[in-house]
Amino acid sequence: MKYTFEITVAGCNARCRHCYVSGGPGSSMPLSDYRACLEKLVPALTRLKGNVSIAPGHEPFNHEEAAALMRMTHALAPQFYPDAEYDWPTTGIALKSRRDRADIFALLHGFGAKRLMLTLHGLEECHNEIVRAPHGFEALCAFADLLHAEGFEVAFNLMLNHRMTEDWDAICQVLEANRCDAAYLTIPLYLPVARLRKYEPYRATYVDCQRLRGRLDRFGIDEAQFFAKVEAFNAAAVRARALQEGWDYAAREREKPDWAFFHITEELEFYYGNAGMHTKRLGNIATMTSEEIYEAIQAQRANYDYSAYYDLKQLPPISAVLAANPPQENHVYPDAESCLYRWLDAMGVPTILLPGPGALAGA
Repeated sequence: MKYTFEITVAGCNARCRHCYVSGGPGSSMPLSDYRACLEKLVPALTRLKGNVSIAPGHEPFNHEEAAALMRMTHALAPQFYPDAEYDWPTTGIALKSRRDRADIFALLHGFGAKRLMLTLHGLEECHNEIVRAPHGFEALCAFADLLHAEGFEVAFNLMLNHRMTEDWDAICQVLEANRCDAAYLTIPLYLPVARLRKYEPYRATYVDCQRLRGRLDRFGIDEAQFFAKVEAFNAAAVRARALQEGWDYAAREREKPDWAFFHITEELEFYYGNAGMHTKRLGNIATMTSEEIYEAIQAQRANYDYSAYYDLKQLPPISAVLAANPPQENHVYPDAESCLYRWLDAMGVPTILLPGPGALAGA
């Protein structure tokens, strides 16, 4: 089993329209609470069998005491902390403006960090529109320069949308100007939450993606791998396979990774499910013992897909799903499940996600 525990220690500077974990401005977890959280959590995680990781979120560099938080995490939970091969994701907005950024850069070097990753949505107007930060593009480019000056490599995660396919040559110029060391082209997920419903108008279609043929290898993007997804997971292809093969939800779930996600909020509320995608409250870390935390984790199963969002027994048969979703724009998804969730969502099929602030509320 693989386990991921996201601990939200601070809010994010952006409110990206594609962000399924409902990132956005928010309060910071007091450092004393973070210490108490790790002191209880680490003994429980040490007992788990499998791959276990802690991911401080949403944007740890926004925390008022980010340097102390990083030292604390590395001291109390080094075995669960990102290793040297990890591409540290950040908007760059917070870290660029910090007075203590030299200390943080020194810590990152000390932890073996080699590369930080910035997400790019397109040219300036498009990027700022999607991240909902008026100077997001300017900050990203300035931060890339700063990272290189501080001895780090810079990776760009290109979040595919239809405007990106139209502006590809100009985007390549942006990557060159910012000395891109590595690039990834990511097809955004679809999950049944309000924020991603609103993101759908940005999603690229199969025809949009054809503009990129023969143009991706320039920055090391695996073009064959990208177009394998485009061919397999466009809505028309997913529909054709569903008509031919059917869709056994339980069987498909068994094929997914054996991976469980948990989230701890700034108030130390402990949830089963990813940030913004909770399906069960497990308690509050402040009032739980390490033994109770361990038992709560052990009682859960993998929640990588399907029952992470739906009661499978309540899902309509695929024939009804296809009948209710006639062919329209041939959007491209990263997997068949994202396409399925889009169809279920359009039908109004209820999820098992807990109500509350964040992605479910459409932040």
